[in-house]
Amino acid sequence: MTRYEAFIEKSWRTSGLTQLIVARIRDDGRTDIGFFLVDLWCLGVKDAFLYDDSSEAELRELLTERLPEEFRERFHPACAKKMIDGALAYAEALGFAPHRDYRKARRALSGLDATACPETFTFGRDGRPCYVEGPHDTDERTERILAILEARCGSDGFDCEFFEDEDDALDDARGALRMFFDDQAEDSPDFYEFAGLVAALHVCPTLVPPTQLVARLWGPAGMVWKDEDEAKDFMDDLGVYWNFIANFTATCADETKNPDGTAPIDIFPDDFAELVEPDKTDYLASAYNTWTQGFLRASQEWPDAWGDALSRPDLVPSWNVIRAWADPDKPEHQSYFANIAPGEISTQPKLSLPQAVLTLLRALRPPPLPTVPGA
Repeated sequence: MTRYEAFIEKSWRTSGLTQLIVARIRDDGRTDIGFFLVDLWCLGVKDAFLYDDSSEAELRELLTERLPEEFRERFHPACAKKMIDGALAYAEALGFAPHRDYRKARRALSGLDATACPETFTFGRDGRPCYVEGPHDTDERTERILAILEARCGSDGFDCEFFEDEDDALDDARGALRMFFDDQAEDSPDFYEFAGLVAALHVCPTLVPPTQLVARLWGPAGMVWKDEDEAKDFMDDLGVYWNFIANFTATCADETKNPDGTAPIDIFPDDFAELVEPDKTDYLASAYNTWTQGFLRASQEWPDAWGDALSRPDLVPSWNVIRAWADPDKPEHQSYFANIAPGEISTQPKLSLPQAVLTLLRALRPPPLPTVPGA
């Protein structure tokens, strides 16, 4: 008997654009996997592809790559078909056709009955079409979409939002987070401790969602927000920063994409560009100190998520380097820093913090195996 599984982004109710994966699993275990990028506000199916004649193991790999566990939820397969059909109809009424590979990808929907879905979906944003420019939309494509919308809806009958460059969005979010932590009480975590925590949770072999980070970041007392806007702004900035670190660590883990051995340590000399020596050296050393304290804190807050990674003999030297940077004044750590100039980030193997972090990352979170779409 054929069975189905479907998964969707948790944010689909508010974002207007969502990834949706539907698997049609046959009796022999062979699986057709349809991927759909669904725009509920305007364009319908923006992207689609099919992995045909795959296995359930390949389904799990695709989910890990495209929809990590902390960002997805299970979805009623019939609701997946109902959502896609509704988005298609809404887009077609506005004059937009689905992605060219939709016809192939919809094979994964074969046999599903949309009427079995108990959900009710609405399309458009607040009752109006809303075009959100994508990162790969050219000026010509954007102009063409806006012209179609104006012809169908009139110049005042739709909304649009233009793409903000990812680098600009990251700079804004990172800058906002730095200012936020600078404004906190002296006994609160600083930005670099927070950054070390986030990096560690992406090195950790078991996924820990960002909601758990927020729940523990300020200890048992938690965070007292000034108002709802402050909490929302923080979570929005955290989301941008979290995704940046997720992509950064994935790139660092892949030796083919990272031949230079860059490690996901978010400490940049530009942060201290306005300072002069010796203050620059002191602040840079302090940043590495609190970053490693944050990294170690993640191993203390969620020990079960690390499994045997904290005691594996092959990883002990890397943990020792991280502990040395976290507490350089400890007598047993001082030998690590012998003959090292003050503030110098050593390239010696025994003291290379980037190498230690990269060793943990590649041992615990290797890049996923590549998958090849079916024809």
